[in-house]
Amino acid sequence: MLSPRRASLALALAVLSSATALADVIADPALIALGFIEPRSSITRTFRLVNTGTTPVTIASAVPSCTCTSVDAAGKVIPAQGSIELPITMKVAASTGIKVASITFTFGAGLAPARVDMQGEICFPVRATSIDFVTAARVPFINAFGDPANPQGSVSPPLSGAVTVESVDGAAFRVLSVMGQPTEFVDASDSASTPRTSHEVRYNFEGLACEKFPPFLVIATDHPKAPVIDIRVRHKCSRIAPRIPFAEYRANLGAVVPGSSIPFEFELKQSKGWTVTDVKSSEPRVKVQLIGQRSDADHALVSLVGTLDPSLRGVLLFPATMTATDPGGATQRSDFWICLDAREPTQKAGS
Repeated sequence: MLSPRRASLALALAVLSSATALADVIADPALIALGFIEPRSSITRTFRLVNTGTTPVTIASAVPSCTCTSVDAAGKVIPAQGSIELPITMKVAASTGIKVASITFTFGAGLAPARVDMQGEICFPVRATSIDFVTAARVPFINAFGDPANPQGSVSPPLSGAVTVESVDGAAFRVLSVMGQPTEFVDASDSASTPRTSHEVRYNFEGLACEKFPPFLVIATDHPKAPVIDIRVRHKCSRIAPRIPFAEYRANLGAVVPGSSIPFEFELKQSKGWTVTDVKSSEPRVKVQLIGQRSDADHALVSLVGTLDPSLRGVLLFPATMTATDPGGATQRSDFWICLDAREPTQKAGS
């Protein structure tokens, strides 16, 4: 029989041995930088799970933070003192802005979970950014809201300013309208006839009634892959709080020929039991018709078609009211925003 001292020593050695055997599983890299991502694209990135312990480890589960991200990992074995390579696939939404997602891996046997994060920016080949009033950082939105933590009476963000519009693909382009109006350039040498890879344009929301405050600033360009871009405008009068679980709050239809019809889709997230039953456009010159809905256990894809009046020209930003039944059978209604530029195929944007 072991003495109390020897028994304590044996227990300590067993604990140490167990801790060594059950060392961490580490994600390499822990953060995957996605860079610029095209809207409605599907991307795959590869990373490793590294087992620093002396015994094999089986992946019990892989739980993504959103249904847009998937990985086939459960049941796979990471060898002792080794690693396995895993691909992560992300389906990117149509809305522009910063995209953050993660997957958490569990292993059982007392091992701590491991997590891999992904971050990038969803943008068209032309992107718009501004300087955030609060953080002084360049961001893919306009902050006209301020910091809610600031005391009442603090200086509010200005309602006018500048947006930098630049090409991600390095192609020179022209900015031809902002919210359907002639562009006001910050640089006096810049103009609607000057192709550049970057432009700085002005916006001004001063004096607008609250109900007229736009949730997006819409910019038309002559870039063939980004004829219409939009940048979110954050303000207390442009808050979007839908009662229907939209994955994104708007559809950018791009350049559309007057008189034509263009199909488009939007996604519902956590949509089990939700059914969109009707849509009504607030813009009489654009008829929006509900075509159908395809659903699975986690999300739904709603198909629509927009038809433009033959006389329509120029940039539009308008809401369509969606009607849906929720899982409890109640009727819910929310606005879904649509932007486009109605132009002939040979017509310059915004004219």
